[in-house]
Amino acid sequence: MIRYGILSTASIAKRFIDGVRESKDGCVVAIASRSVEKAQSAAKEFGIDTYYGSYVELFEDESIDIVYIPTMNELHYRDCKMALEHGKHVLMEKPFVLVEKDAKELFDLAKEKGLFLMEVQKSVFLPTTKKVKELIESDEIGEVRYIELKASFPARFTTDHWMYNLKMGGGSLYGSATYTIELLQYLFDDPTMEIDGSMIPGPNGIDEMCNFQLCINNFILVSSTITMNIALPNQAVIYGAKGYIVIPNYWKSNHCVVHYPDGSTKQYDFPYQSEFVYEIEHVHDCIKKGLLTSPIMHPNKTIETVRLVHLLQHKWHKI
Repeated sequence: MIRYGILSTASIAKRFIDGVRESKDGCVVAIASRSVEKAQSAAKEFGIDTYYGSYVELFEDESIDIVYIPTMNELHYRDCKMALEHGKHVLMEKPFVLVEKDAKELFDLAKEKGLFLMEVQKSVFLPTTKKVKELIESDEIGEVRYIELKASFPARFTTDHWMYNLKMGGGSLYGSATYTIELLQYLFDDPTMEIDGSMIPGPNGIDEMCNFQLCINNFILVSSTITMNIALPNQAVIYGAKGYIVIPNYWKSNHCVVHYPDGSTKQYDFPYQSEFVYEIEHVHDCIKKGLLTSPIMHPNKTIETVRLVHLLQHKWHKI
């Protein structure tokens, strides 16, 4: 049994915990927060026996094999480094870190210590995503030339939330760009990508709405729009010469629909209980095999994604 420690009581933690419990050989043994009261409350809510009022206490718990880190974006580097230095395997929520050099340093440290490290990216492990890749490679929709992705989370965060603080890694680009880039890395086998884009500033100067474009292999044009203030249809559409594929909620999709020129459609359904379970079981397989990195969510993917996102952040915010 692979034993998890959960670092933080962030809202996403409950869904990840559900995925661990649905997996064949994972269990959650402890959760930590910056206050013992919050940790105790979350432990009671999630049915976890052990809780800690500091992150260090969780890192020092010898019963824990791997730590899941969904803390504030700007703290990912610090928290991951501490976990590795305490001898824990790590699953780190996206965005992995905010600058490329930090990503390289963490993967080097994990290798040095013989520990598994991976960025959490559930979208590339979903059965729906695997089906979409199969449809593209089998020429079901013909040659792909254009892709459009939209993601929105209006009114999810108040303006005093850290997502409205650029220094903490807030903003729409840090929030969801990773899904776009890493989904396409998987679908097109680590293609070359060029990036550019524009943003509309919101409160505190963060990019409250952004649109970025990718050119894949100098052949496929991608447009990705992310908003924190208006509702958009959350979906990806992949256009080919013989049809197109619609993927609703592409970062957690349970189905896709192929549209053909004659007006007919074909839907593929992949129902699940937890969208996290597929990558969690992949992680367990990697650890059992003694792997230090995932062959699917390889460090090169993560490092390149961090580089591309930071290019835009530097253009927009000079950071």
